[in-house]
Amino acid sequence: MTSQRQLAAIMFTDISGFSAMMQDDESHAREVLQRHRSVLEQTHKSLGGNVLQYIGDGTLSIFNSAVAAVECAVAMQVELRQAPYVPLRIGIHTGDITYDENGAFGDGVNVSSRVERLCLPGAVYITEKVYDDIKNHAWLDAIRLGKFRLHNINSSIDLYAISSKDLTIPITEDLAALPEFAEQSPVSTETSNRKKGVAFVLALLFGILGVHRFYLGQRGKGIAYLAVFGVGLAAVIEGEALIMIVMAILGFVDAVLLLAMPQMEFDRKYNQITTKVRQKKVPKRRRAEHPDFSRRARSKPSPLITYLKKGMKSLSAGRYQEAIKWFDKVLDLDQQNKEAHYYLACCFSLIKEEENAFVHLSLAVKNGFADFERIKQDINLYFLRAQPTYEAFVKNGYKLMKALPEPQPDLLSTDRFDPSVLDKIELLGDKLEKGELSDAEFQLEKQKILRGEG
Repeated sequence: MTSQRQLAAIMFTDISGFSAMMQDDESHAREVLQRHRSVLEQTHKSLGGNVLQYIGDGTLSIFNSAVAAVECAVAMQVELRQAPYVPLRIGIHTGDITYDENGAFGDGVNVSSRVERLCLPGAVYITEKVYDDIKNHAWLDAIRLGKFRLHNINSSIDLYAISSKDLTIPITEDLAALPEFAEQSPVSTETSNRKKGVAFVLALLFGILGVHRFYLGQRGKGIAYLAVFGVGLAAVIEGEALIMIVMAILGFVDAVLLLAMPQMEFDRKYNQITTKVRQKKVPKRRRAEHPDFSRRARSKPSPLITYLKKGMKSLSAGRYQEAIKWFDKVLDLDQQNKEAHYYLACCFSLIKEEENAFVHLSLAVKNGFADFERIKQDINLYFLRAQPTYEAFVKNGYKLMKALPEPQPDLLSTDRFDPSVLDKIELLGDKLEKGELSDAEFQLEKQKILRGEG
C-alpha cells in the first residue's frame, strides 16, 4: 500500500482503565473490548468512517466530514452506556494525516491523540477546528473547556466537550487540576427561563412567521423566517402557494422537534446565555505592588489540595487504584472531606466494588455534598446506579440501610436473664448507628454479653 495523505477528521478512542480491568477480571475486560469494537465498526460503517488502526484497547479512524465524525462519536457513547458499560474516551481533531500499511503520521494524529488522553470516560472532546464545522448543526451542542497545552504541540489549543445526548462533561475544578490546563473559558453563563411548552405552541400556531425562533433567542433565524414569509406572501398574490406550504410544514416540524426534545437538552440549548467576561490583569511592572501578589507567589498548595488534584488526575486517566490511594491520603488529613468521599465513590463504582461505593457516596452527602443532579448523571457512578438497592438508598436520603441484630426469642424465658443485658446491647446498637462499630464487631460484642463475658 502506497502512503496516502489527506485532510480528515481524525478520531482516537481508548477504553479508560483497561489495564486495571484486565487485572481485576480478564473475561469481563475482553467482553468490554469486544463490545467496543463491535459498536465502533457498526457506527463507522453507517457514517462513513474508516478505521485505520486497532491499537490495543484503542483505535484510530478518519472521516471525510467533521460532522460525521462527531455524530459517530455521540452514537458510540450513547450505545456504550448499555451493559456491559464501556468507559470510552474519544478525541477528535481536523488536520492532515498520512497513512500506509505501517501506520499513520502527521500533526493531526498527534493532536487528536492528546485530546483523547485528556477526555473523561463517556465524553467526546473536540478541538476548535472541529467545533467550527459543527457549531451550526441541528442537534450537536458543545461547551468550551478553555485552552490546553498539549505535549509536543507548539501553541495552546481550544478544546470543547460535546454536551448533546447527556454526554459526560467535565467539572471546572477537575479541569483546573490538569497540568495541561492553560486558560479557563472566558465566558460566564446566566440562565433564562424559556418554557418548552410555550415554544411548542408558538411553533405550532405561528411557526410560519418564525415567532418561536425569536422566543428562543434565535433572532437571525427568526428574521430569515419572516423574509421567506414575505416572499411567500408575494407569491400567493401571484397565485403560487408552494412557499407558504413549505413554511407551514417547516413550522410544524419545528413544533414536533421541540415537543420531542428532552427537557434537559432544551434547557442546555435555549436557557443558557453566554456573555464575555473581562478579566482584570495586574500590570507587569507593578505586580509587586498588588496587595496579595507577593503572598500568593510564595504560597504553596496544601498537601490536601495536592493529593486531591493528583487523585482527580489519576481518576481521569483511568488509574482507579492509584486514585483511591490519593483520595485516602486526603481523608487521612480530613476525614470529612466531601470531595474525596465523592471521588472514592466514583472509583469504587468503576471497579465494581458496590459496598465501598455506597459507603463513600453516603459519607459524601452526609458531609455536605449536595450536587444531586451530578450524582444522577455522573457516568462514573453508572454501575452504582444500576444496582437494585440504589433506589432504596436514595429514598433513604443517601444513607445506608443498617442490618438489624438477630432476635433472641428465648432470652426473656431463661432463668439466667439479667435486665442489664438489654441495656448493654442497646448501647452497642447506638455505637453501631454512629459508625463506631462495624456489623462484625457488633455481633462479636453482643455474643460476649449474652455469654456473660461483657
